[in-house]
Amino acid sequence: MGAATPDFYLRGDLNNWGSPADRQFTRTGDTYSLHVDALDGKFKIANSDWSVNFGAATDGAVSVSGPCYRDGVQDGANFEAAALCDVDISFVYTGSSTAEIKFVVGGVEPSRDGLTSGTLPVLYINVYGADGGYDNEIISKDLDHKNYFAGEYWLDLNGCEWLAAEGGESVGSAEAPLPLEIKARGNYTRRAFAKKPFKLKLGAKKSLLGMTKSKHYAILAHADDDKGYMRNFTGFSLGRRIGLPWTPWQQPVEVVINGDYRGLYFLTESIRVGDGRVPVEELDDLEGNPDLVSGGYVVELDNYDEDNQIRLEEKGQAPVDKDVLRVTFDTPEEYSPLQLRFITDQFTAINDLIGDNSDDVWRYLDIDDAARYYLVEEIISHTEAYHGSTYLFRDRGEGRKWHFSPLWDCGNAFNGPTDGFFYDHSPFGSTWIPSLRLNDRFNSVVARTWLWFMSTGYKGFDDELAAYRDHLRAAAAADHRRWDGRPTPADGQPVADNSDIDTRYRTVRDHLAAKIAWLKDRFGDYTAGTYAEPERDATPAAPLPEYLTAGVGEVSADAAAGTPVRYYNLQGQPVSSPAPGTLYITVDADGRPSKTIL
Repeated sequence: MGAATPDFYLRGDLNNWGSPADRQFTRTGDTYSLHVDALDGKFKIANSDWSVNFGAATDGAVSVSGPCYRDGVQDGANFEAAALCDVDISFVYTGSSTAEIKFVVGGVEPSRDGLTSGTLPVLYINVYGADGGYDNEIISKDLDHKNYFAGEYWLDLNGCEWLAAEGGESVGSAEAPLPLEIKARGNYTRRAFAKKPFKLKLGAKKSLLGMTKSKHYAILAHADDDKGYMRNFTGFSLGRRIGLPWTPWQQPVEVVINGDYRGLYFLTESIRVGDGRVPVEELDDLEGNPDLVSGGYVVELDNYDEDNQIRLEEKGQAPVDKDVLRVTFDTPEEYSPLQLRFITDQFTAINDLIGDNSDDVWRYLDIDDAARYYLVEEIISHTEAYHGSTYLFRDRGEGRKWHFSPLWDCGNAFNGPTDGFFYDHSPFGSTWIPSLRLNDRFNSVVARTWLWFMSTGYKGFDDELAAYRDHLRAAAAADHRRWDGRPTPADGQPVADNSDIDTRYRTVRDHLAAKIAWLKDRFGDYTAGTYAEPERDATPAAPLPEYLTAGVGEVSADAAAGTPVRYYNLQGQPVSSPAPGTLYITVDADGRPSKTIL
């Protein structure tokens, strides 16, 4: 092997394979270390006469593309780096023919498994097939269905101190995993990317990484977020800061499924009633009791046709192309005829009142939350707002209104201009908001809320965004190493590259600064003083309809048993002999309700 304590050099393409003094390792005891500003091409670590040298292990792992550990062996294959900057290399040598070589790139410490960044918690999920082995359909790039897979999980906090300070802790372990169900979620993001988002249903309620205790979470891939994974983070943070009734939170994790490293994901609170999330009373599917039917509901203004939704032609006074208003049932998911009638009547009334300059629409919509929701979407220039993933909720009882909340899926944030209102530049169309902006009272509340929020609640967000960037830096690089050049689904696209997260961060920071400066000229100069939070609107809510207060009684589900479609009049009462040309609520054999003219 040569001398017991040889001098080592970094030898390779960058110095014509010589052993110059500026590539000599410094020795402290048995530890050798070297810093180089740049590392590119093939290389080995060797003494001056090559009698002792470390190359790549014979398993073919020769690439050094970021922070990592590599096994070095005597007379091994070449290592190869690709234009790395700011590299620290170290290893321990005690005369052995092998050494573990550590590469720190850009100040980022490598993880021991060589895959994850080592800087964030790791969520491990295993899904098994009937034969007891891994069911790898769950990680197929072509997975398209939304059926649940049964599996197990554990969450390793991985020494992440900043998340521990927020209440995060490890849950389960490799030796004692916990049950869960997992399925693909999303629409376009599910079909277009090999890195897919998933919905999780835990076997028991857990508080994961300091979030609200629940069985229901999502792990969002943000495979299309080329803004440093900052779109949802910015929208959610501003929603919480501005005081919307409930805004979900997310925490970054790295995900390993069936032993396969899947990259950087975002463990996110799903939209649920209860569990400290959407503040409404839970309502059962197919509820027919008029005492309960007024709430609570969570619905989505959707951009896809679904079975469980009502569709109306959008109205309003704004001189823009109108879209179909799709109101999809989120909670509950299945409506009785009486529920369907109530929701149809509520959204028909709102749709009819949108855009006039009276206060009547504010008998149905909470104006304060409408203003706060709009301001967040405007600040982040979110061009898909009010087109899809726009949620409203209503609690049960008299005196209740519909609230814009929670925020969800800010996937087109920062796509709008910094010198215009987002809805004037949306390629998708934005239902309702162009017409709401014609309402003088709404604009007045928007302006007063803007002055209060920007002079108080927004303060400190720039520092929060910078800290978030720092937390993600190493994992963003690891994610790119995982997905760079990998096959995509048919007609799909590559996973976004956020390895240069500092540039992405500057893009977001500068966009926010420019947009806020432009809005300051429209909504008011918040730097002129400190403004109090506007008082909440006292406009009385529209009364509940008579059919929920006059003892209609529970709608029978078997009034027309044996027929493939059941008919109900608009009072929710069964009709055995429907008349042609009349509007009915129908329920098909699978229990799906709709409005039908016979």
